[in-house]
Amino acid sequence: MLIDNLKNEIRVFDSMIQAFRGLESAVLNRQTDMLSRYAVTIEELSLEISRLEDERDVILKEMGYQSVKDYIDNSTASDVPQVAYLAAEIVEKLNELTIVMESIRQIFEFENHYFEFLNNLVRGVNPSPNYSFNQNKQGGSPYTANYSSSRYDSLK
Repeated sequence: MLIDNLKNEIRVFDSMIQAFRGLESAVLNRQTDMLSRYAVTIEELSLEISRLEDERDVILKEMGYQSVKDYIDNSTASDVPQVAYLAAEIVEKLNELTIVMESIRQIFEFENHYFEFLNNLVRGVNPSPNYSFNQNKQGGSPYTANYSSSRYDSLK
């Protein structure tokens, strides 16, 4: 029963990795209709993983163990090597999922920085003020904000 639970979790992680890859593709190809579809799929798969983890906890408690590691370390059953292998495969799937999620985060971060760059280039709008040291020592604040006029306006 524990082995079936672990196999199901691996299957769900595979589906989740594919959904995140689809999400990544939809972001890159600007397919906004697909974004929500993948988001819903990912949410459903997350709920399925949560359900499987709860189910696994119940199975382990019924067998008298606290965790899969506890089962692997203390059980004398013949399926311990297979359970250890499946647990390692789950860790591998989690690592792969982390890599795909990090890739998507980097895509969004790049797009945000690119938008800021274009906004600054075209409109001269800088979301964070630039400060320069004021060399004039005659009172006042030693720092002044340099808000340049729009670069677009200066080209007119």
